[in-house]
Amino acid sequence: KNKKKGGRSNANLESLNQLKAAAETTSLLIKNTEDVVDSKLSQEVRTILAVCVTVKASGGAAIEGSNIIRWDKLDAEVLEQLIKLDSIEAQVAAANRLLSLTQSTRVDNFSASLAGIIRTVQKYGYEGIQPIDNEGAGVEGKQRKTRAEKAAEKEAWREILAEDGIIEDNGDNDGGPVDDTAEIGKLTGKPNSNDLVLYALPVCAPYHTLRNYSYRVKLTPGSQRRGKASKQCIEMFKRTDDRSADRTAMARYYDLIKGVNVNDWAQVICGDVKISAAGASKVMKKQKTGAKKSKKN
Repeated sequence: KNKKKGGRSNANLESLNQLKAAAETTSLLIKNTEDVVDSKLSQEVRTILAVCVTVKASGGAAIEGSNIIRWDKLDAEVLEQLIKLDSIEAQVAAANRLLSLTQSTRVDNFSASLAGIIRTVQKYGYEGIQPIDNEGAGVEGKQRKTRAEKAAEKEAWREILAEDGIIEDNGDNDGGPVDDTAEIGKLTGKPNSNDLVLYALPVCAPYHTLRNYSYRVKLTPGSQRRGKASKQCIEMFKRTDDRSADRTAMARYYDLIKGVNVNDWAQVICGDVKISAAGASKVMKKQKTGAKKSKKN
């Protein structure tokens, strides 16, 4: 019997020790925010942060319409990081920055916002963080555009498009969306003989999207540089013109293709490619023969 009683007392003692250890661990890991605020924060920083987390009471034990300070919106660990900043001025600047954010935008996570501000202060210093003015508006200004600013920006964009001839603007602004895609409708990959073609524009896209284009070649992985590949493309397009019935229009198109700047070709064509098209091997041989002749001369 005595052994049983001793075993029970030892078990009770172990359970008490475990509960005590668990309580100490909890106190170390989960700190009370209000204790940190009351014991470690300066009065100036505490006042600013209190404004940040003050909300209107809604029901419960609090009086309806009164204000309460929700210190639980801030983690104790983040507040201790704030306290570890070099000076009181840095702490005040960080708290002021959080206050300006709460007054200009909606802050859902106060601890994360304050932690980000603290990291910025630690990396760049607090001098670049602007304080708030007496009216509570940030010196940096609004972060969201008003309706008037949006309307003015839209009107300025419409005037720019009208000057460029992209849209017609007779001064009547119906407030609808600005259509700046009108120029795209003027591009074509298969011009007709009666079209007035102004210039040629090289493009690179998946081959099946260009299947209806009059001038097209297939680019596959290879060893050709962009400059040689662009010259071979031009030669291939010339062979397309030679097979066409309307020689006059095709000659005009070929002149426009030859007029494309070398840099435009280089920006479009991928590097290290191979031209895959009917007659591409003949064109390659022709280019090599011409290169040899030029070297001899």
